[in-house]
Amino acid sequence: MSPLLAIEDLTVEIRGAPVVDGVSLSIAAGETLALVGESGCGKSMTAMAILGLAPEAAAPRAARATLDGHAIDPARPDRMDGLRGRVVSTIFQEPVLSLDPTMRIGAQVMEALRLHDPMPRAAAAERVAAMLADVGIPDPRLRMRQYPHELSGGMCQRVMIAMALITRPRLLIADEPTTALDVTTQAQILDLIARLRDETGTAVLLITHDMGVVAEVADRVAVMYAGRIVEQAPAATLFARQRHPYTALLLRTIPRLDGPRKTALPAIPGAVPAPADWPQGCRFAPRCPLAIDTCRAESPPFAEVAPGHAAACWRSEEVT
Repeated sequence: MSPLLAIEDLTVEIRGAPVVDGVSLSIAAGETLALVGESGCGKSMTAMAILGLAPEAAAPRAARATLDGHAIDPARPDRMDGLRGRVVSTIFQEPVLSLDPTMRIGAQVMEALRLHDPMPRAAAAERVAAMLADVGIPDPRLRMRQYPHELSGGMCQRVMIAMALITRPRLLIADEPTTALDVTTQAQILDLIARLRDETGTAVLLITHDMGVVAEVADRVAVMYAGRIVEQAPAATLFARQRHPYTALLLRTIPRLDGPRKTALPAIPGAVPAPADWPQGCRFAPRCPLAIDTCRAESPPFAEVAPGHAAACWRSEEVT
């Protein structure tokens, strides 16, 4: 079966510096692929390029890109005009900032629906109320008359999910959908996305830096560092055995209930380099505890290290 989304060799340059460098991804219908990494790795830019929403200063290109059987081109955002919102929808970061503060909630969700599915206003209002109820918003008729500032952050996030799903898209791109939410609301939002995926067969590209979130919902994981995918595997495989030091260090930052009390969480020394400062060889080498001269001189190929499991590391067998 052909993947719902397939991207090969995606690159995005800004003022001559690549911020996304040779990324290839595929997602099947009904699957959740988590794209993970620290801030500045290029995760959100990858999503924006797929959507045809890269900033004006960016120059995206891909060797091949298809979405639901349609050929798309990150360099031609006009080719996404008939697909964005209908075939693919997005949950952006900062839901309160993504909603129009001057429009009532019902009008905003209805606008997303009627733009792609013209219908009488009364019928649209029924669909909106039903969708708000589906995403767990109590008393949806009341909420439809309210403005974003009258809702909590968790409620605004549910409204954003309702806007994204009301057109029944084949692919949902969720960019840090639980950022700044309390733990209880975070769990509710993740459960909601998983339930709607299972009920509708929608594929999900989940962008996050939180490996705990990945463990909850992902089927497969692609780990990104400094513009490149450095490891990719089924989630269960990745959590059981990492083959890139960056992935292993990310997993160590997850708090453990069975660990010693009142101890500092592990951190990865250093920071993700800016695109103009990417080092020669493996880009993680300056922060890597396993780095040797070969790592600093030559870029490792992204290659299969086990069935269904690929990594870009000269010392993948030694990662623990």
